[in-house]
Amino acid sequence: MNCVAIIPARGGSVRVPKKNVKPLNGKPLISYTIEQAIEANVFDKIIVSTENDEIALISMLSGAEIMHRPKPLDEDCESELVIKNVVEQLENGGYKPDIVVMLQCTSPLRKADTIRNCVFELLDNWKTCDSVITVSPIVHRPEWMGSINNGYFIPYTDTWGDTIKLVASQDLPKLYSQNGCVYAFKRNLIMDEGLVIGSKTKTIIIDEKEAFDIDLSIDFVIAEKLMLEK
Repeated sequence: MNCVAIIPARGGSVRVPKKNVKPLNGKPLISYTIEQAIEANVFDKIIVSTENDEIALISMLSGAEIMHRPKPLDEDCESELVIKNVVEQLENGGYKPDIVVMLQCTSPLRKADTIRNCVFELLDNWKTCDSVITVSPIVHRPEWMGSINNGYFIPYTDTWGDTIKLVASQDLPKLYSQNGCVYAFKRNLIMDEGLVIGSKTKTIIIDEKEAFDIDLSIDFVIAEKLMLEK
């Protein structure tokens, strides 16, 4: 089957200017994701979608192909629209993918094996699955969360009924959250439904360290320390 990796990388960043090319441990942030995709060894093409010349140059030097975003996709927009545009451009050029993998370049600690496992999980469950995502065990339980109304605590879930019981975390059911590290999905899911996560989604569980996401300037400092620990 044809398998393509798509890395959305816009030049603008609200919290961290030029985040996608900001150095992390001596290397541009986006280079980590491109190298992970190459090492996974499951892709026919690795595409970076960007409107920014600096990102394009660094991405090409790191081993990726470039697709320039048309307006209005050069502004902040839904990732699904960007992915669909890349697939349309590929198909107009004669290449039709069966599997699309979206990799966000804010996950520099992602493992190549995790990418590969997501693709194989989708292939192994092709008839019953439309997408595979990475998830991590949650630390902050929704059972303990709530809103405040006129100073009164309103539980987010109705787990406890009329009373809130102090239950040890280990006695609660295991819960997981999406971490944005890897999204693998069938071509038809994005092109026909405009989705990267379908109604039949399998999961690959990874730890919080691998799923660490770069969002703020301080996250670059934390990520470098995590890399040194490795």
